[in-house]
Amino acid sequence: MEINLEEFKELIRQKGWSLVDLAQKMNIEYSFLYRVINGQRNPGKRFFSGLMLLCVNEGLDFEKYVLFPKSYGKIDDPEGGP
Repeated sequence: MEINLEEFKELIRQKGWSLVDLAQKMNIEYSFLYRVINGQRNPGKRFFSGLMLLCVNEGLDFEKYVLFPKSYGKIDDPEGGP
């Protein structure tokens, strides 16, 4: 799971939030948020927990801000083939 930085940065811009405000809303440290947004740190579960909290409190769609890995096989295909 990865953050959809393009959508996330657009959200910040649209809402007019500072990173300090956003970090507080996500219940994470500003420096951690800054590093994630600038590609200096992987998000990890602490970030995604904060993102989920933000989405719940602000009525946002969590899946819009997350990139999920592509599936390489069908769930019912034990071989995982195409």
